[in-house]
Amino acid sequence: MEPVIKGSISKNLPERLLRFFNRYPPEKYSSLVRPKPDPETTPTADSSTLPSPYIANRDAKGAHKEDPRAPSAARGLLWSRPNLPNPFLPRKIGKRWVGAEIGLRRQAELVKMAKKYNIEALLPPGRKSTEFKQTRLAERGLTVKGTGVGQKVKGHRWERTMETRLEDRRKAMMEMPETVRMWKQRGHGRGWKKWPKR
Repeated sequence: MEPVIKGSISKNLPERLLRFFNRYPPEKYSSLVRPKPDPETTPTADSSTLPSPYIANRDAKGAHKEDPRAPSAARGLLWSRPNLPNPFLPRKIGKRWVGAEIGLRRQAELVKMAKKYNIEALLPPGRKSTEFKQTRLAERGLTVKGTGVGQKVKGHRWERTMETRLEDRRKAMMEMPETVRMWKQRGHGRGWKKWPKR
């Protein structure tokens, strides 16, 4: 099978990738021929310009949720032309949506193979591409509960009370010489009222 782009795709690629590139030539479908985004309307995935996913006030829970229709840099990477629909993305025909020609599992397999041969940029943009995943992670930030500014996790009881217990132990250790002196003075426990006897 002869590859479509001569020079870009070698003949020693797996048969599956060659078939894919014959059906969806990279000069029409790949991420490299993506239309240039308008810098004024398209947000970037720069971490300095993105809003923090964490909130400083616990009472404002849920106030930071994003509008699903708001433009994002990650969604801006997923593009399709009306005359050449992206096989990795669903498309609208009339009033109904039609699923992607190539499902997410097959997309992931193709991306893994393309990464192995360093030709991932020749694949169409999709949800399984490395660029999309990195941009989305930069937008969303860490999603581990309790790691943000002002966030707390409930934790186990022993974790919540550990700070006060450690402080009590520290005070007891500081007062230990005086406690030992009083213990010996009172007859090794006779008349000792500090702690209850067992």
